[in-house]
Amino acid sequence: MINLTSNDLELIANFRPVIVSQIERVTASFYESILHVDSLNQIITKFTTVDRLRQTLSNHLIEMFEGHIDSAFIEKRLKIAMVHQKIGLPPKWYMGSFQNLLNTLLQMIHEMADSHSEIEGLREAITKLLSFEQQIVLEAYENQNRLEEQQSKAIIEYQAMHDELTGLPNRRMFQQALSQAIEHYREHATPFAVFVMDIDRFKMINDSLGHTYGDRFLQEVSNRIRTCTEGYAVTIARLGGDEFTLILENCTDPALAEELADNMVKAIEVPYQLQNNDYYVSASIGIAIYPMHGENEEQLLKNADTAMYEVKKNGKNGHQFFSKVLDEHLLLRIELESDLRKAVKRNELELYYQPQIQTGSYSMIGVEALVRWRHPNKGLLSPGVFIPIAEETGLIYDIGTWTLQEACRQMKEWHQAGGPLIPVSVNLSSRQFHQSNLVEYIREILEQTGLEPQYLELEITESMMMDAAVSTEILRELHEFGVKISLDDFGTGYSSLSYLKQFPIHKLKIDRSFISDITKNASDQAIVATIISMARHLNMEVIAEGIETKGQLDFLMENSCQEIQGYYFSRPLPAEEVEAAFFAPYRDAENSLSVGFMKE
Repeated sequence: MINLTSNDLELIANFRPVIVSQIERVTASFYESILHVDSLNQIITKFTTVDRLRQTLSNHLIEMFEGHIDSAFIEKRLKIAMVHQKIGLPPKWYMGSFQNLLNTLLQMIHEMADSHSEIEGLREAITKLLSFEQQIVLEAYENQNRLEEQQSKAIIEYQAMHDELTGLPNRRMFQQALSQAIEHYREHATPFAVFVMDIDRFKMINDSLGHTYGDRFLQEVSNRIRTCTEGYAVTIARLGGDEFTLILENCTDPALAEELADNMVKAIEVPYQLQNNDYYVSASIGIAIYPMHGENEEQLLKNADTAMYEVKKNGKNGHQFFSKVLDEHLLLRIELESDLRKAVKRNELELYYQPQIQTGSYSMIGVEALVRWRHPNKGLLSPGVFIPIAEETGLIYDIGTWTLQEACRQMKEWHQAGGPLIPVSVNLSSRQFHQSNLVEYIREILEQTGLEPQYLELEITESMMMDAAVSTEILRELHEFGVKISLDDFGTGYSSLSYLKQFPIHKLKIDRSFISDITKNASDQAIVATIISMARHLNMEVIAEGIETKGQLDFLMENSCQEIQGYYFSRPLPAEEVEAAFFAPYRDAENSLSVGFMKE
């Protein structure tokens, strides 16, 4: 507007009645180029119509030729240009349209040459006005382009530093924050804490419900963590999968870290609503304090991770600080993991069998197969030492398959040797249970070993049945095939009791945690008596494990528990000892009885 004089604006205002009388001609010339270019026409009609744009331009031109061009007018013109830019009309088209408009206006001036005394001044004033308009439009385009470039750059930078699913900082941003925290400590000597948190049983949700619900679950977990950390000076990050990390600043008192960890553990264990069902998980959190537990990023994360795995090993759902003792445990775990990967191929796994006894006759009615690992250097290792490692590394599938094959093979061998015709009970891992071809997998193992389906009892846990729709179909197919299903550790999980009437479950197994204090704990007595009564009314068998004293046995017999398992009768034994202690005497007795009948 700098080169528009007051005389120019007066001439423009005097020309306004002509503009108003021929407004359709004027606006048509501006949009004439659109009508001849299909791509531009498509851009316009995708967001609006040519008629609506013409009306907007008409209003603007009439206002423009009033001769009052102020900041409000310029602001309005910028907005119109930005709309055109936003919908994708290129500057080249805009310049062509302005030239068409100018040519039309100059033609109109030429047509009135005989009746207007200042034709040259009017022509110059309108040319200046249209040049000023073009300048505004080009500035608007350039400003918008700069803004979009800045926004794109900001988005790229944000995405590079944040987790797409949860919006939390990612590993890259976390490492930067951790490095900055260390630098801050060197200047101000203020300790801070590093948390590594893993969601227990997340894989089970992902496997049973699919990744869509797994993603929703992780988003809810991240929201709960955010809520828990309100009021604390923290950086939260998701490193990937179900692993979250935190930096707690100004942690001069470890009690502050313990308080935050405890709050998060409690928040995570509140049930999650997925597919109209309640799903329960827990959190394992390891904590390392700088500089006590590490003086660089790698040490802090490794030691917090070590503490987290110790929580998992001790039952999960809790938190723990790193210690030097844990470091030694980690080294042992790494060594065992490496050796475990070779154990199956090297035939280092063995099965032990614990007899299951009928209380009335004290006769053996079944055996449970329990895997052991005869380590070449460390001797015989119990499942509690290596099964958690197998689950975390995925080796549990191979170990579970070997266990199932060997148990079926051994039981078939015992049957062929003269009995007794009893079933073998085998724990099924979550990975085995949720494979797509479970029934075919079981059928193939039984065909290979020759064991009949009714002599195989699969022990599953309540957590495997969280997705009722999937679990019902799997268990129904196994039941129809003839395999029996036993619900292990009953009473310790979170499943609804309504599952018991939905699923074809053959037997409930009362967890040893209810048995250990049953002679003196009234609550345990009530729970066990209720489970036995409930099973009887649901036409299910019930077996109690972990029986070690006569007092425990007496209570169970008084409450009509007819099947038991535990050290009171026998510890788990290798196959040859089971054969010698139980099966050989059974066959001798059967043979004696047969001879007696023959003599008669």
